[in-house]
Amino acid sequence: MSLLTKAMKRFLVTEAQLRENFEKKTSDKVFYDIVESLHKNVKFLNENVSSKKVNQSVIDDYQRKNLITPRVHEMLVKYKIIDKKSEIL
Repeated sequence: MSLLTKAMKRFLVTEAQLRENFEKKTSDKVFYDIVESLHKNVKFLNENVSSKKVNQSVIDDYQRKNLITPRVHEMLVKYKIIDKKSEIL
């Protein structure tokens, strides 16, 4: 046996664990995409445009595309980006 095969380990993962991990990864990606969009809005917006309205439109756009899952919503509320009614803070 080579050294490589001795060091390799097997992990048994159930389908439920695999789905949970996949949902977590996709939720994290959507959350960070939203945060990145909001940051770009603050950075590049003209002073005449209300950043709150533009940021709310970003949240509404993600909701319209059904990308804000309960987990993403929970993360957005936790980090005080939106309130429980999905309105930007």
